[in-house]
Amino acid sequence: METRDRYRFTLQWGGDTDDKVQAGEALKGLGSRKSKLVVAAVAEYVKAHPESLLSGYSFKTVVEPPITRGEIEAIVRGMIDTRLASTTHILNETGSTSALNNTSQDGIDIMLQNLDAFTSQEPRKMVKGIA
Repeated sequence: METRDRYRFTLQWGGDTDDKVQAGEALKGLGSRKSKLVVAAVAEYVKAHPESLLSGYSFKTVVEPPITRGEIEAIVRGMIDTRLASTTHILNETGSTSALNNTSQDGIDIMLQNLDAFTSQEPRKMVKGIA
């Protein structure tokens, strides 16, 4: 509804999904600052989806993680491989790398298995590391 110098709306939704509960709690916690967040969110959405202003537009809200698990694994493996390469080079000069290479690969595999703990909101049991 448009009034002389401002817009006034009443919003209401149920708590039947985690997203709705999270949004409701976030807005509830903002007190009188809700309007700023709602205006910013709608403005960003309209900038990203100008077609949303057309009549008959069907809103689809799909939240995708900014990076996939495979991409995270590739980044982590690359970092570890770089570090291992420099460590292996130093150890080659001193003479003992075979145990390090086997242990390191096992450790990488365990670490990647534990990435699940960071991609879910539910607590998960961590895979035990190597001694």
